[in-house]
Amino acid sequence: MTTTTSAVLRAPETFELREFPLPAIGDDDGLLRLELAGVCGSDVLHWRGNSAVSRNLPAILGHEIVGRIEEVGQKAARRWGVAVGDRVIVEASFGCGLCELCLRGSYQMCEAGQGYGGRISASVSPHLWGAYGQHLYLPPRARVHRVGDAISPEVGVVIGAVLANGLRWVHTIGGAGIGDTVAVFGPGPQGLAAVIAAHATGAAEILVVGRPGDEARLAFARDCGANHTLTFNQQIVDAIADLTAGRLADIVIDVTGSADAPALAAEVVRPLGTFVMAGSTAAASVKLPWNELVRKEVRALGVNSHEQAAVRAAIALAASGRYPLERMVTHRFGLKSTGAALRLIRDASASDGVIKAVIDPFDQEG
Repeated sequence: MTTTTSAVLRAPETFELREFPLPAIGDDDGLLRLELAGVCGSDVLHWRGNSAVSRNLPAILGHEIVGRIEEVGQKAARRWGVAVGDRVIVEASFGCGLCELCLRGSYQMCEAGQGYGGRISASVSPHLWGAYGQHLYLPPRARVHRVGDAISPEVGVVIGAVLANGLRWVHTIGGAGIGDTVAVFGPGPQGLAAVIAAHATGAAEILVVGRPGDEARLAFARDCGANHTLTFNQQIVDAIADLTAGRLADIVIDVTGSADAPALAAEVVRPLGTFVMAGSTAAASVKLPWNELVRKEVRALGVNSHEQAAVRAAIALAASGRYPLERMVTHRFGLKSTGAALRLIRDASASDGVIKAVIDPFDQEG
């Protein structure tokens, strides 16, 4: 094989399959053969032209990555601890290594935006900068983690940019711990990862708020440790106050991607509690109850992506088998149906049972 196929976003809501030459691999880089690529809610924003990715077209989306090492240089193999044939996950970001944020260790916030999933144009050699394809290029700065065959592709695809996000957002940044009450607004993949993170770190009460039609997602949340699941409405603050004997929640995380839900989610935070703002929305602005946040001295924290420590913790948690992570993958598509996968996630509110869609790049049928 001298070429590989990727689904390339060439204009908003327009994919085409393109052939690219497989890159020559040197001593310090590598090549991944993709097994699965997850479809993230942020991919929908990129696909619709509602993000900075539109400046990088043509682009290959996909930053939830699991596959096998197909080729690797000797230096890279030693640095990553991998060999040809190993199943690995790859972090979404690798950073430029030179900007202030990279130099302080926050490579996921790289000022140059170096990472996968449309942050580098497919016109930039060696082109394979996204996981919606059969192969992915691994530059020297790539963050590669061997997971082994005991972790299936269905579990592996939700480790790096889903479960690791949840652990970092809820525990590392949000500070959730033993005995806390955690409220999660939005039971999509990131919200479910937040539930798992809260449960794994010892939260005593976990409340999850979804929409009508989210029954399957809310059932999954209960299977992962949620104590209470509720339907979002204007009385949700009173409902959570009743469930917590008026105390409200120590940590609230909003991962709805909605412009309206955060205002009510913020009101559920107790005095001196923490409000974690996650998820992407196409809205120009989001209203928050400013006076209430100030009066209660709430810590309001924006969160974005994952980093190495959270990924390693997510791998260990996945390997423990404590949670049915493979059940997150509910829908599979081939490369030629990439657009259908994005439409499914966009319209998931009307499609109960959808949790995570994935792209199988070697599926010749889908």
